[in-house]
Amino acid sequence: MKFRVSPEIISSLPNSPGVYLFYGPQEELLYVGKSKAVRTRVRSHFSAAEERWLCRKVHRVEVRRTAGELGALLLESQLIKEMQPFYNRAQRQRRRIIVARSVLNKQGYIVVNLDAVDYLEVRESKPILGVFKHRTQAKEFLDMIAKSHRLCPKLLKLEVTRGYCFSYHLHQCDGACMGEEDVVKYNVRVEEAFEARRIKAWPYESAVAIEERVSDGSHREVFLLDNWCLIGGVRSSDGAFEKSVQSPRRFDYDSYRILYSYMTDPQNQKSIMELSRQQFENFQRDGLRSAATMISPPSTSKRKRSQAT
Repeated sequence: MKFRVSPEIISSLPNSPGVYLFYGPQEELLYVGKSKAVRTRVRSHFSAAEERWLCRKVHRVEVRRTAGELGALLLESQLIKEMQPFYNRAQRQRRRIIVARSVLNKQGYIVVNLDAVDYLEVRESKPILGVFKHRTQAKEFLDMIAKSHRLCPKLLKLEVTRGYCFSYHLHQCDGACMGEEDVVKYNVRVEEAFEARRIKAWPYESAVAIEERVSDGSHREVFLLDNWCLIGGVRSSDGAFEKSVQSPRRFDYDSYRILYSYMTDPQNQKSIMELSRQQFENFQRDGLRSAATMISPPSTSKRKRSQAT
């Protein structure tokens, strides 16, 4: 069976950053992908033998251009959650996230509670140890750190018992479940165990804007961020302004991972502008038009907080 999308159509696609959408015969959305070079990426789909089954179903390809890779990553994540394409199985459901919180019991030991939430306000006063995509991932992590850091399964809520946990009898727990281990030493190990899963501190004193633009300046995009939350984005193409990605001011774990990876890359520091309160308000009101009047980004040492966890 031949492909419905001809090589000529693929050749006409822009070879620039963006998101591509594959539609079926009834205009049903089959798949959403992103790339720094859309034409090359789409052509690779149609050239790969293992993907022919998908490409034979594709009747139309739509491209939404972005100014850079960050915009493509954020737009892809948003479209998959909102439009739920049939073959983006791993990302298509808008799942509740699992938050691991620390609570002290009567003896002062840290007890780990897992809460399922629709969204997370990262400034909440309750201590957050880590964030997980689903409960299975959280349980597997707790089981791993129980062994690697000699933590008590009972205090991790992996076991329910009135006496010693099972690991105590295997000499893998030092008796925190029954108050036999030093509280401070145990709690320090808990904090250390969760270090890799902890949400990193926001490394700026205020909100920031991140700008991406194509080399010829014809396409420009600015994203407004605060405390790892994507507030919104504005796109300019040949002088026309429009909103790009939109997001309620809520913590999204997928967006957090995208933003953290981008913002901690030294090569991207020059595109990050810390905003004053007035600039933040202007950007929310006027969008990209206000970005043109922003001052050049100050040096990294002045922008960032002196220390981040």
